[in-house]
Formats: sequence, structure tokens, C-alpha cells
Amino acid sequence: MRIIVNIHSDLAAQIAGWRAKAVQVNDKREAELEEALKAVALADGGNLYDYITNEDRLSCDWLLFVNGIRIPVNSALKRTIKDNVQIHLIDNPQITPLPSAG
Repeated sequence: MRIIVNIHSDLAAQIAGWRAKAVQVNDKREAELEEALKAVALADGGNLYDYITNEDRLSCDWLLFVNGIRIPVNSALKRTIKDNVQIHLIDNPQITPLPSAG
């Protein structure tokens, strides 16, 4: 199966090295969301799952949408998704950045 990943965060796009990408996950017609996100390679050699999770839960720094449905913050990503799903990653607008020292 494959997924289409769209990154709407400038910081995440810089780390990923791209903004939108089709990613081959496995040779089946479905996968767990966790498996799919682990298949999304970032420019530094890491993967999207490790970048957006904290202790295997979606970090509050991100909004994650799967086929238009928002995944709740702090939820486990152990849900089944189907082939050709659209995934959108957005900065959480409720998170206030720390002021820069200067």
C-alpha cells in the first residue's frame, strides 16, 4: 500500500526535505497508521513517526489528519488505514513558541 503525505509545517518540511510525497508502506492493501508513519523517511535518516510522537503517542505539537479526520493529540497511532490514504501534518496553532533569546 502507499500513502500520500502532505507537510504544512515549515519546520517539519525543512527536516523532511520535502512538502508532499507518495510513500510505499508495504505490499498489502492496508497497514497500521504507526507502520505507515515509520515508512516515511526524513532527510536526516529518521522517520516521521519518531519525529511527531512522544512515548508512542501523537505529540501535542502537531495536528495530524488522515483522510480529513483529525487524530486526537496524545492518542496511540494503532489504527488501520487503507491504500492511498491522504495524511496531512500541521503545526498545532495552540502551541505558543518560546520567545527567542536576544
